[in-house]
Amino acid sequence: MNADDARAHIFGALRRALRPLCRIMIRVGIRDEEFSALARAAFVECAIRDMEHRSAPSRARIAALTGLTLRDVDLCIDGESDVPLADPTLRAILVEVLQKWHTIPEYCGPYGIPLELEFSSPSDRCFSSLVKLVKSTANPNLVLAELLRSGAVLRAGDKRFRPISRAFMIPDPTSPKLIERFGMTLARLAHTLEYNTNPKNTEKRLERRVSADRGMSVELVPAFEAYARSKTAEYLLEVDNWLATHGNKNCEEVASTHRVDTGVNIFFYVDRRASEPEVSLRVLAELAKPPTTPGG
Repeated sequence: MNADDARAHIFGALRRALRPLCRIMIRVGIRDEEFSALARAAFVECAIRDMEHRSAPSRARIAALTGLTLRDVDLCIDGESDVPLADPTLRAILVEVLQKWHTIPEYCGPYGIPLELEFSSPSDRCFSSLVKLVKSTANPNLVLAELLRSGAVLRAGDKRFRPISRAFMIPDPTSPKLIERFGMTLARLAHTLEYNTNPKNTEKRLERRVSADRGMSVELVPAFEAYARSKTAEYLLEVDNWLATHGNKNCEEVASTHRVDTGVNIFFYVDRRASEPEVSLRVLAELAKPPTTPGG
């Protein structure tokens, strides 16, 4: 494949990847100028990070690498075009609390069934102690309120609480936790794909998929999704049990330089290519024109 063909395929891939992102941005009111500022900042950040093991690039060098003007580079670095950064949510803590509640022997009964816990008694085996095991500075009241609101934990009488799900599901589609999860999932998938397409990395990371040859009848998709969901749940439970056994040390007891965030992410997809053929915007605009009426 020559360089021109490679660029055409890359542009096509980026366009397909940007469509769902643009839908989200339009839905929440993010405008072009805001996204453009974000893209410029990402270009500058990558130019700096990719040079981190060599001498730091000058601003002129960053401009040359990215195609940005020197003024745009200055605006990104000096903070005048800073993109606001959100504070982390409780999502990671909520997920780990449920995982530990289902896997640590002190918090499980016979056959690995998680125990019903009181909030603060006894002090060595209660909900508060479980939260502190995950993160010593976390507020158990806030964690419990979120788990109750999501339905992952229910009240069991006046004083006890019982988990009914090992997974933390986010009920509010506009929740910051869901948006945070979306960003992390998208970034992790993109990082894996970028890593695997980098010729410097001879050992590739796990990235596999199965798909129906020549598509599937629309009527069969719900049955296929139900089947895939059940099999995926079984597999992820096995992976989660492995992680609970091998990686359950308290993160705060180990230096951060010795740990990395890692895991397996699986998702179901239905491609929109049938309803969104690859055409130019000029052709698309023609297709979108309202039909003319005779004599109109």
